[in-house]
Amino acid sequence: MKIKIKISSLFYFLSFAFIPILLVFTFSYGFSLWSFYISLHDWKGLGGIPIFTGLKNYIEFFSNSIAIKTLANTFILAFSFIISTTFLGLVLAIFLDVGLKGTSVFKTIFLLPLSFSFVISATMWTWMFSPFQGTVNSILRMLGLESLTQPWITSTEQALLCVLIVYIWQFSGFVTLIYYAGISSIPKEQIDAATVDGATLLQKYLYIIIPQLKGETIGVMVILLFYALRVFDLVYLLTGGGPALSSEVLATYMYRVTFNQNLFGYGATVGFITFLIAIIIIIPFQIFFRRR
Repeated sequence: MKIKIKISSLFYFLSFAFIPILLVFTFSYGFSLWSFYISLHDWKGLGGIPIFTGLKNYIEFFSNSIAIKTLANTFILAFSFIISTTFLGLVLAIFLDVGLKGTSVFKTIFLLPLSFSFVISATMWTWMFSPFQGTVNSILRMLGLESLTQPWITSTEQALLCVLIVYIWQFSGFVTLIYYAGISSIPKEQIDAATVDGATLLQKYLYIIIPQLKGETIGVMVILLFYALRVFDLVYLLTGGGPALSSEVLATYMYRVTFNQNLFGYGATVGFITFLIAIIIIIPFQIFFRRR
């Protein structure tokens, strides 16, 4: 009787465990494998028949000047975004931790952009970056600084910078929250002991607090990397990947070749390359920081 009860309990446990595991595997790895399978074919969409072409799409990607430029834009945006947002978030978290007057108001201000969707943010900043009636240039003209007005999102040299500014603005509050929580979790006894030893405020942060934020830094950088590689709606609505593809990134490039040109096999190639980039960067990054 006991054996039957144990077998029944094991059966129910495996039944309930199997479904979540299957769902996680399907959504985490199944679609990636399907994307890789499609990337090995020349497929014009749902109405066509996939024709196996091997690594032709991958060879075409790395020999296409537009694809290489898109890849370079993605790396530039990701690197600049991760470093700038991480540093700014840490500085803001320290500012909040110092406990100056009005920090409760600043907490709300810092976290407010996080509540906006990318669509709202892109629409709002499109108005602000408009070279003619935009808020930024209008303020400069009101201050008599006409010479400092810029073309912003209509410039091939500044479009990607505009995307970077909006992305930093959007996520700096999130990073601030993570770092502030990490700083708050550090035992106060360590800070008090450093104070007794005569450590200055700067020394406390440099030698006691910041070194203990390694876990938060790893988590923040991994999350920011994922968002940097999958950025689509913000770029698509803010610049459309232009002008002259100057702000085109892998996600917008994948969308354009897949749905505008019906190159579903090539689009899957771009998507799988993006996935590989994330894996290749994140795994060594985590191993390096875990060992230190």
